[in-house]
Amino acid sequence: MRLPRLPELKMEWPDLVESDWATLIAKTETFAQSMGGGSAFDSMCERITKAIRRGDFNDIYDVLEKRIGGRALTWLWCNDSEIRQLSCRASVLRTLVDLQKPRLTRTTFLQLCRLYFQEFDQLESLEEGLFGNLESVLGNQSQKMPRYKNVQVSKDPIVSIQENIDWILGINGPARLSQLARDNGEELEQKFSVLGLVGYDDGRYGDLCRAHYYLETLKDIEVGHWDPIFDELLKPSVNRAPFGDGKRIGHVALEVIIDRAGREVSEDWQDFVLGIAGDPRIKSSAASYQEWWKPLGNARVEKVRGWLSREDLKLFLQALEQYGIESRKADLQRMFPARRRFLEGLYNQNLIRNTRLMLGRAAEEVVKRLLGDDIKTNFATLDGVLSDKAIIYVDCGDFYLVEGSHNFKIWVYLAPPGKIVPSYDFSSFTHGELTHLTPAQYRAMYDLPLEAVTHNRSWQSKVINFLSEHGIELDIESLLSPEDYRGHLSIYGYPVVETPKARVPEPKELPGHLNVLAPSQVQKRSPPTFEELFAERSPANAVDRFLRGRPSVPHSERRSTSRHREPSPPHSNGLSDQHKTVLGYLAHNPNVKARHVAALLGFPLKEIVAMFAGPLAPYVERKDMHTWVIKSEFINKFK
Repeated sequence: MRLPRLPELKMEWPDLVESDWATLIAKTETFAQSMGGGSAFDSMCERITKAIRRGDFNDIYDVLEKRIGGRALTWLWCNDSEIRQLSCRASVLRTLVDLQKPRLTRTTFLQLCRLYFQEFDQLESLEEGLFGNLESVLGNQSQKMPRYKNVQVSKDPIVSIQENIDWILGINGPARLSQLARDNGEELEQKFSVLGLVGYDDGRYGDLCRAHYYLETLKDIEVGHWDPIFDELLKPSVNRAPFGDGKRIGHVALEVIIDRAGREVSEDWQDFVLGIAGDPRIKSSAASYQEWWKPLGNARVEKVRGWLSREDLKLFLQALEQYGIESRKADLQRMFPARRRFLEGLYNQNLIRNTRLMLGRAAEEVVKRLLGDDIKTNFATLDGVLSDKAIIYVDCGDFYLVEGSHNFKIWVYLAPPGKIVPSYDFSSFTHGELTHLTPAQYRAMYDLPLEAVTHNRSWQSKVINFLSEHGIELDIESLLSPEDYRGHLSIYGYPVVETPKARVPEPKELPGHLNVLAPSQVQKRSPPTFEELFAERSPANAVDRFLRGRPSVPHSERRSTSRHREPSPPHSNGLSDQHKTVLGYLAHNPNVKARHVAALLGFPLKEIVAMFAGPLAPYVERKDMHTWVIKSEFINKFK
C-alpha cells in the first residue's frame, strides 16, 4: 500500500510569536536577576539600611552570617547609591566572603558581578583598592561555583567568567572585549549576548567597551565627516574614562582624529576636538591644558593651533569689514579688500603656522553680533585706547606680523616679537605693550631690524620689500589684487632675494625694565599701606633712589611735593630714560592706574608713586586715588 506524500512543513513563525518569545526571554532574565525577593528579603533590606545609616556595623556583621543577609546587602550595593557610598568597603566585602561559607550563593555572586560591571573603575571613588579587591573576590568565587552543563536559552554569565577569567575581569577587560568583537566581526551588543552579559552592559564596563570599540571605528570613518560615535565620545563619562598608560579614552580619540586630519580640517572634526579638550591656545599652566593638551605632545598642539588660524583670520576680517561699514569710513572700506587679500594670501601659501586674535570690547561686540555667543576661538582682550580695535598676531615661521583693524600700523618682525605677544600666559594687551614694549623687547632679545608700516596705498609693497631685503621670498601675486600687483611691478619690479635669510640668534636675556612677568609668575606680596602708596609726600629714600647719580636734575625738580606751591616750568632734557618711558606710556594710555604702569614697566609700585610725586610732578596730575595722568600740554611732547 502506498501512503500519500507527506505535506511540506513550513518553518516560519508569525512575527507576533517571535516578538512575544523575545519579551518572554527578557522577562525570564530579569526575574532570574531579582531572585531572592519576598517579604523576608524586604525586611532584611530595611534592617541593613537602618543599621548602616546609624553606623551600627555590629548588626551588619550579624546579618552577614545569614544567606539572605548577603543577598540583601549586595542588592542594596547595586541599587541604592547612598548605602553603597556608606558601606561598600573592602573590609565589609571580606567579612561577607568569610561568613558566607563555603562559598557565596549564586544570587549573591551574580549581584557582586552586577556591582563590578556597573561601577567598574569608579569603585575606587568609594575606597582606594576596592576595585582590585572585588575583582579578586569574583575570580576566586567563580572557580567555586558549580558548572552547569545543560543547554540554556542564554549564556550563563558565571560560565563566561569561568571560561574567560584571564581577560574578562581587570582594567583592560573592556578593551579586550571590544577588540574580540571587532576581530570576530561582531557588534558589541551581539558579543554581550554571546557572553550572557545582557543586562550587565548598561554600566561603566559597558560604556568603556563601547568607547574602545568606537576608538577603533574612528580609524575607519570618512575624513572630515561627523559620525554618530562622536556623540558618545563627547560625553565626559566616556572621554574621561581610563584607557591605560595614564591616558583617557578622550586622549586616544583626539590622537586618532588629529593624526588623520590634514592641515585643513572640517568644521565637524574641529568641533569634536574642541568639544573634548577645549581651545589649546591658553597658558600652559592652565588646568585644562595640563589635563588634555599636554599628554598629546607639542606637535599635535601646534597642528590644532594651525587649524584655528583660519578661524582667527575670519573673525579678524569680519570685525574689520563690519567696523568699516558701521563707521562709514570710506578709507577703511576701501582698504579692506587689500588686507583680506594679503592675509588670506599668506594662509593659502601655507605660511601661517599660528595666529592669535585680540579683541577690544567694541570689536568683541561686533563679532558676537555677527556670530552670536558661539565664538569658538580663544581671544585676548585689548584695553585702553584699543577697546574699539581688532588686532591679530600672525606667526609665519620666517617672519611675524602684528596687524590691526584701523589706526594701527602693521608691524613686521624677523623673529618672535618679544615675550608677551607670542605667550598664552598673557591674556590682555594695551597700546603701549604692543607698540612700545614689544618692539623694545624684540630689539633687546635679537638685535634685528623690524618694520612698522602705516596703511597707505603702498603698505603691502613696503612689507614685501622689507622681507625681500632680509632673504624672505613670497609669491607676491597671491598677496595683491591684479591692480596692486601691476602697480608694485611698475614701481619696484619683482622682488629678487639676493641676500641669505636673516639669521635669528639665540634670544638674549631681557634687562629688568623690559622683563615683564606673566600674572601667574608674579609673587604675591602683602599690599603696601595707603600711606606708602598714595601720600602726596612720598618717602624721601624712594625718590632719592631714582635721582641718585643724576646731578643734572635740578634739586627744585626733585622736591615738587608741596600741595600749595606750583612747580617751576619743567625742562624735559633733564629727565632720565626711565622717566621718559613712564611719561610716554601715560601719553599713549590715558587713565591707566599706577599699579598697571608699575607691572608693565617692571618697577615697584612705591617707586612709581615716588616718581609721580617727585621728578615727574611737573608733568603729571592726580586724577583720583589710584590714577595719574599726563598734563594736557605735555601729551604730544611725549607721544
